[in-house]
Formats: sequence, structure tokens, C-alpha cells
Amino acid sequence: MTQQPLFYFGKIVTTTHDLTMLRFARAGRLPRLVHALRMLAYSFLFWWSHRKSTRIIVPTNFVKQDLAKHSPFTKKKTVVTYEASDHLKKLEPKALKGARKPFIFHVGSPFPHKNIQRLIQAFEIVKESQPNLQLVLGGKKEHYYQELEAWAADSPVRKSILFYGFVPDAQMRWLHKNAEAYVLPSLSEGFAIPGLEAMVNECPLISSNATCMPEVFGKGAHYFDPFSVTDIARAIQEVLRDDNLKKKLVVAGKQQVKKYSWDKMAIETMAVYNEVLGVKS
Repeated sequence: MTQQPLFYFGKIVTTTHDLTMLRFARAGRLPRLVHALRMLAYSFLFWWSHRKSTRIIVPTNFVKQDLAKHSPFTKKKTVVTYEASDHLKKLEPKALKGARKPFIFHVGSPFPHKNIQRLIQAFEIVKESQPNLQLVLGGKKEHYYQELEAWAADSPVRKSILFYGFVPDAQMRWLHKNAEAYVLPSLSEGFAIPGLEAMVNECPLISSNATCMPEVFGKGAHYFDPFSVTDIARAIQEVLRDDNLKKKLVVAGKQQVKKYSWDKMAIETMAVYNEVLGVKS
């Protein structure tokens, strides 16, 4: 959600990406009392910003409906403008040091709602029938990443997990090009751009069925229940074992991404601002 002056009462357009912070934010390094006070303030500002707003922009219909459940007064002033995905096809792929085929991968900061612990537990199950498989995990090495590495230290498949850290674009291109699949186990997203990036780069997508993911990915992903370790493992195994399913996901993904464009989003966003300002397009 955009930051805005607390006591400004003019025309306001607010962009809200999702309600994840309200549901999944944890104290992290902060004392619990400080975290609780911070979340109380955040919840008020979240509500107050929407109350003052003339229009609210969200990236999916899921977020529009979710916001309306949280604050019913937002329903008639919320507008959906779909986001899109950058692609890396013009980049020359550069191998990621330490990664070896066959592998599945996920890249992103491992905040609690990203659900990476369950992905690792599912990987343990998959390894029983796919002993050569590697799991590549990328993301900035900050607090939650360090917590995840420490948690995974005792995993029986730890030697088959590559904790890489930040992944540059050329290496991301290589991962998409060489992976068996990209796995997105998140519990909550507003638009889920990483999954769209996998589809753009013709990498089979295995995704959580939570929040906005089915709306954004359509038939371009193979879905699982992100709260079930066994169901995550089931979806991964089905894709790994079925080359025809992989091909179907790639083809469906290529069709699905045609629905999204940053240019289209920019035009629709500008139209909202023009409407609020009374400017004729």
C-alpha cells in the first residue's frame, strides 16, 4: 500500500497490493510488544487510507474481494489493474554455480507466508522416488533466509538443497531454461509475478492454489494445497514424472501470459487518476 499524509483530505488514489501484512507479519527481530504496537498502527493506517481514498487500485479480483470483506466500504471504489511480468529472453543464460540437473527451484525472500519450510518437507518426500533431484533456493540472505537455513540444517536432504542467495538475471534465465519446474508454495500473494515469470520463460509452473494464484495463472500451472506437505509433494511428483504434462503447462503458460501487459496496466492506471482529477482522456 502506498504511503500517504495522515491528515491530507483531498483527492486520493491508493494502490493496495494485498492484505498479507495483516495476516502473516511476524515480529522477526523486534520485541513482541513493539511488533504488536507497530501492527496496531499499521492496521489503523491501512483502514484510514482506504476510508479517505477516492479510488483504490488493486492487482487482482481476489484482492478486490478480500479487501471488500475486510472493509466493505471499499467495494464500490476499488478498481482492478492487472500487473505483468518482465522477461529475460534477451539475456544470455549463465549457469548458476552449484546447481545441477535435475532440479526444481524457487527464488524469493523466505518470509513466513512464502511457505518454504513446507516446500522443503515436500522435497524430502519427493527425494524418496527422485534421489538425484536438487532443490535450488534463491533470495536475499537476510533475517528470514538465515532462519530458514538454520531450520533446514537437520533435514535428511540438506545436501541436495542449494541455498544460493541473490540470483542475478542471467542466472535466473539459466534456471528457468534448465529446471524441471518452478515451485511457488506461497500462502498469500497479490499478483504472484515470479510464477508469471516462469511461464514467460517457458518453465513448467507448480503453484499453490491459495489467494490470487488460480486467477492469475489459469491453466498455466499445476496446483496444490499449500497447507499440505503431501499435496505439494504430489504435485511435484506428477510434473516430474509426466513429460506431456510439462509440455501442456508450458503451452498453456505461453497463452496465459498474453493477457498481461505493463503498457495496458499503465494505461488503465492513468485512466483512474484522470477520472479522479476530472481530466478527459
